Amino acid sequence: MTLTAAAIRWSGPERIDVGPAMEGRPLQPTAVRLAVTSAGLCGTDLSVWRGAHALATPGVVLGHEFGGRVIAVGTAVSGVAIGDLVAVDPNLSCDRCAHCSAGSRARCAERRLLGVEADGGLQAAIDLDQAQLIPVPGADPRALGLVEPLAVGIHAVVRAAIAGGDRVGILGGGPIGMAAAVEAHRRGATCIVLEADAARRTAIDEGGLARSIADPWPSRSLDVVIDTVARASTVALALDAVRDGGTVCLVGLSHDDRLPGPEQIVRREVTITGSFCYQTADLRRAAEIVGEHGLDAVPTVTIDGLAAVPELIEELAAGAIGRGKSIVIP
Repeated sequence: MTLTAAAIRWSGPERIDVGPAMEGRPLQPTAVRLAVTSAGLCGTDLSVWRGAHALATPGVVLGHEFGGRVIAVGTAVSGVAIGDLVAVDPNLSCDRCAHCSAGSRARCAERRLLGVEADGGLQAAIDLDQAQLIPVPGADPRALGLVEPLAVGIHAVVRAAIAGGDRVGILGGGPIGMAAAVEAHRRGATCIVLEADAARRTAIDEGGLARSIADPWPSRSLDVVIDTVARASTVALALDAVRDGGTVCLVGLSHDDRLPGPEQIVRREVTITGSFCYQTADLRRAAEIVGEHGLDAVPTVTIDGLAAVPELIEELAAGAIGRGKSIVIP
């Protein structure tokens, strides 16, 4: 085994190493080798960097939002060819249980996540089982890292059962909120995004799929609210804005245990639903969007080179927001 190229490894709380990646390992029969062309950074990466993710293993290569070009295939691989462009489902699962059979790999009891419990995509190349690949033919290779976060937003729209004519509020204009807006707009809903950051509001309005606001919606004015933050204060905003009989979908993974009590939920018959990760069908829908729109699918900021990642992580951890999704082009 030889050591070449670069990989972004987490070595402990607030410590990132730009070190050599391992190459030259035998390719397993059902595996493909991917040259990574695009990788996103998100809150999970920041949680690992801080040392706050209990499942993270020191030395792991970060990155679970990524895709690339197939450069080698195992002897048992079929339907995948060298040169294919693919995104990656980063959920390692048993592929035997009812959840896996239904395409819900993130619900598998044996689930592990690339970039946390196994090496992820912030490296030059990676070997993956064929089952993890999502084809994105004809896409801009730089945009493949958008498929995974787009699927998170799409799944939230599915969980909230958004339909044509719905008045939808999205709390948070980051990548997941904007991904939800893309899918809600496609279904014929009207979207209003509550976002505090002026640069993000500008990017939202320029995109044309939703309207942004800085102040809360009027009470009882929305059919559905998708909360991408899910703290006590934002859930309270969502409950105030949704109509009686409406739906609030929680996507944010906050650890706030001071959520509003059940009385108003019961009396007003508000449906509260959670949305975690995605199903394979959501990833495929996201792949269609990226194949059609590339880096314009959601507001995006591109960063050239893996060497820039440590500084970028520190900036994001310090509160830097930017106008859109951070995508690293290795």
